[in-house]
Amino acid sequence: MTTLTWPDQWPLGTRVRKHKGSSWNGHVVGWYSTKLTPRGYAVESMLEPGSVQIYPKAALELVP
Repeated sequence: MTTLTWPDQWPLGTRVRKHKGSSWNGHVVGWYSTKLTPRGYAVESMLEPGSVQIYPKAALELVP
């Protein structure tokens, strides 16, 4: 198994939110990479623990 490491990778636990379209607020619980999405994150909901969505990095922003 290959470990992903990106220079600007957000660490596990980083609070983020989806900033376009539907909303999703949570914290980073994992990473993924595909041909269409070279840098993606798995984000667990802050309101519904255990509910996880995946998004490309471009769809997310840091929560201060």
